[in-house]
Amino acid sequence: MNALSLFANVGIAETYLQDIGIEVVVANELDEQRAKFYSHLYPQCDMVQGDITSQETFEKVIRKAREAHVELIMATPPCQGMSIAGQMDPEDPRNYLITYVIDAIMDLHPRYVLMENVFMQLQTTIRYNGQHVLIPEIIDAVLGDEYYIEKRVIDTKFYGVPQQRKRAIILLSKKSNENRWLFPAY
Repeated sequence: MNALSLFANVGIAETYLQDIGIEVVVANELDEQRAKFYSHLYPQCDMVQGDITSQETFEKVIRKAREAHVELIMATPPCQGMSIAGQMDPEDPRNYLITYVIDAIMDLHPRYVLMENVFMQLQTTIRYNGQHVLIPEIIDAVLGDEYYIEKRVIDTKFYGVPQQRKRAIILLSKKSNENRWLFPAY
């Protein structure tokens, strides 16, 4: 299965995906140094370095993902605006990066989507269509007709990580898929 990684950083999330048959074929990262390091680690991946909020960059990512027949999108937008360790600023522009993920999903219609962020993402509102709306409610409203949507806060300590770290995980699987993506039991 071919995948697109948005907000890829240096590719830590991609470390073992090849072992299960997932090839990240297109990635996007804002920071030039991180993008270069990512390309060093994953030379087979087509890295699009640039700001996803730029129409040119966004369209380039979508075009390359479409050409590569991407069936999975992974997205881990920056969390500083909603993290309890950050500013918790409801108007932080980084909170709105999730809308670019939603736009990418609507453009590409992948079979599966994995979004990961701080647990506060599930409790953060952003201005959408003139109103303050919870991020999960936007995802449900925009993508709920086409996708099954599973949302959960997980603690990494229950999944083999030697630390307690709570993460919001959102799994989407197309309703037309043979298999629905569900959370594993721990």
